Amino acid sequence: MTKRGLFEKLIIAYAVFIVVLLGLTVALIYVSSRISSITSDVYLVDFRKKEITDTLIEDLISLEETGKQFFLLRKESYRALIDEKERDIFRAWEHLCLDSFCYDEQEEKVVDQGFKIWQGFVERFHSQIDDLPGNTIDIELVFRDNSQDLDTLVGLARYINGRAVKSLDGKIIFLKGLGDQVKAFTWWALGLAISIGLVVPLIIYRSITQDLATIRTGIKHIAQGDFSYKIPLHTKDELGMLAESFNNMAIRLKELDDMKSEFVSIVSHELRTPLTSMKEAANLLMEGVGGALDNKQERLVTIMQQGINRLLLTITELMEMSKLESGLVQLQRETHEINDIVSLFISEIKPYADTSGILVQASYLARGCAMSIDKNKILQVLTNLTHNAIKYSHEGSQVDVRIKDQNGDIVVEIEDYGKGIPQEDIPLIFEKFYQSKTTRGHSGIGLGLAISRSIVKAHGGQIYAKSSLGKGSVFTFSLPVVH
Repeated sequence: MTKRGLFEKLIIAYAVFIVVLLGLTVALIYVSSRISSITSDVYLVDFRKKEITDTLIEDLISLEETGKQFFLLRKESYRALIDEKERDIFRAWEHLCLDSFCYDEQEEKVVDQGFKIWQGFVERFHSQIDDLPGNTIDIELVFRDNSQDLDTLVGLARYINGRAVKSLDGKIIFLKGLGDQVKAFTWWALGLAISIGLVVPLIIYRSITQDLATIRTGIKHIAQGDFSYKIPLHTKDELGMLAESFNNMAIRLKELDDMKSEFVSIVSHELRTPLTSMKEAANLLMEGVGGALDNKQERLVTIMQQGINRLLLTITELMEMSKLESGLVQLQRETHEINDIVSLFISEIKPYADTSGILVQASYLARGCAMSIDKNKILQVLTNLTHNAIKYSHEGSQVDVRIKDQNGDIVVEIEDYGKGIPQEDIPLIFEKFYQSKTTRGHSGIGLGLAISRSIVKAHGGQIYAKSSLGKGSVFTFSLPVVH
């Protein structure tokens, strides 16, 4: 039996190598196209659906508030706002009704149900506007009926939004699994190539795995909301094209995010001056500068003052959040005694707590601790957390403020014994504009906790919450001791 010669062995070795290389290439092309397809689906369907439902939820809540103001004040300016919100909500439902937007038949039923409820609500709402109720009891009944429908619509929109978020998470996990499979296949190709004495597969493996690791790193950054990250991959192959697609998508998402932040900042700044003027005008009216007011006029002016104060607070929070996000806020660090800061805060918050019938108790460090912190920013964090604790506590209960020294960090706990927060809301309460369903109807737009988190992180600390429904909540933030 004639043995194969060296040339034949080389031919067989190269044949095996080519088969391995072709198999690897096919796999990579498939993965690249699959990832590109999933990325396109994420951007055109999942992200778009989340964006639409986020806006829809905000518009529904805004419509409810504007409707109440119209029924109470009966100004045509509110009617124009109502019409605008209705058009936006109609467009949102029409988008959601598109065949390409629904994942399955169940979601189609939910969308159809929501659209029918919306149509019924609009028809009834217009009849209410055409025949405005004349007394407080009728108005309250209208508010209750409208709130029920709008709460149902918000719930359906949140359901669709949740499915979009879940789909996004699932596809990101799938992309990671896909990357891991390619990595395993590449290891197999490398071992086979080395076994036949070739060096080329090692070079191919290192090149491919490095590119995949770079792309995976980019995917993780984008998934975490870091749209400024650019995948440093400049090859012209499929992976390079994929990296370029990710970079283009990240640039577009960053532009949208910056546009939103800039819009909020500009609008907040432009609204602040006229609102301040309106507030002063309302104060002058209450002081009788324009003449004596009867009871009805005083009630309307009071409502106007409350609305203006609420808008000014919202605008202040929006501007603060915009500054924190843009990095314009620099910490004014000075050395302060943490016990003194908390003591000062307790004296400032006590009148508000007394008015609400809440007892605020503080426990301090046995030994003082001087820290390099921004005093005003830390007071703002304490105010946000304690104000919430008082607001959601039952009259006659108490709020505890505790300072501890744990592992070299100063830890501050604010504990209340109020209604508590659902567990599913805990991971989301520090996000911008998020409001738990248990806090709907209270003042604020969900920025206080987000601002607090940004301030604590700027100090190098952490903030988190624990809660039990019906038993209360504990908000904790830590600060590293920097002298």
